Amino acid sequence: MRSHKLIPALATLLPILVAGPASADGRWTVSLGVGESVSELHGSAVEAAAYAQVHPLLGLGLEAGMAYMQIHSAPPIAIPFEPGGGIGNSVASLTDGLTRNRGLFVGPALRVGEQLYAVASAGIYEFSDNAGRSLAQRWGGSAGLGLTGKGRFSPRAEVRYRWSPGPMSEPELTLVGPPVPGFRQDASAIVFTIGANFH
Repeated sequence: MRSHKLIPALATLLPILVAGPASADGRWTVSLGVGESVSELHGSAVEAAAYAQVHPLLGLGLEAGMAYMQIHSAPPIAIPFEPGGGIGNSVASLTDGLTRNRGLFVGPALRVGEQLYAVASAGIYEFSDNAGRSLAQRWGGSAGLGLTGKGRFSPRAEVRYRWSPGPMSEPELTLVGPPVPGFRQDASAIVFTIGANFH
């Protein structure tokens, strides 16, 4: 898969953008964050972005990172062996998203605002399963809100919705009950991060 090599190539653009001069008023914003990603379960998220401030309220740049994201799959067929179906809750480990069920992303980003800002991005997402095997690579995007200060170094907090649409699956025949209907193999997550902005 030739596009598989595109993510590392685009990720190398991030430090190159930071090292070069900004094109408008000479101001850059570098944003770093870590936090929690909530998909079907939950796990970790790490992200970095560099924005050239073409206007005090408008930043154009590039972001990269990884977050816990799962490609939606068919609901499991359960045959209960005890009244009520038993207990089936599990909690993902804190490293999920960094080592397992990972969604790597890289692409252009847009930031509008100063202390309270909106942020959006589009780019390539690459997904892996619980064993680290690559599942898919496709386009996706994000949108959200952030809060930060005005200083050269300011703490920041962001909430984002990340989504990568997938194909429709074929209906599946089962030995018990009716066939499982087709479903969209989308990947999505709500991502909460805290970190810092450097101007």
